[in-house]
Amino acid sequence: MKNYGLLWLVLLALPCAALSAEKDEITLYLQLIRGTDGDQPPAADARIAGPEVCHRLQMFKWKNYWEISRRSVRLGYGEKTRQRMTTEREVEIARKTPHELIISNYTNGKLTRRRTQSLETPFYIAGGDKDPDQSWFIVLRHDKPPEGKVARN
Repeated sequence: MKNYGLLWLVLLALPCAALSAEKDEITLYLQLIRGTDGDQPPAADARIAGPEVCHRLQMFKWKNYWEISRRSVRLGYGEKTRQRMTTEREVEIARKTPHELIISNYTNGKLTRRRTQSLETPFYIAGGDKDPDQSWFIVLRHDKPPEGKVARN
């Protein structure tokens, strides 16, 4: 009879263990990047973007890439978060399945881009608002970005 009690305990514990594994949280890092040809930072606290971001964005051929803001978020399975990057720009990240993210970009409250991406992909880059003088990019990554140098006017 004792064996049946132990068996029931084990069987009851298995779903709880599986549920906690699915709820595993991940840490993601968001960066709002602005590409320009100007040598002056576009904001007082803008930082020069790190070498990996600059390398990944080099195809856009801007002279400089500036980090305007950054956030880190912890996200479990089934959760979502919406992060304000500037007064005009927000990013929503939803983890609908254990292995996929849905990333939605908003400008002035309007959805401008939505994409589903594998959690295995280390970088997500979405561009937008390209005009002759600048471009904006949202970077979502798994690794913590290096602290860039604050550029002073």
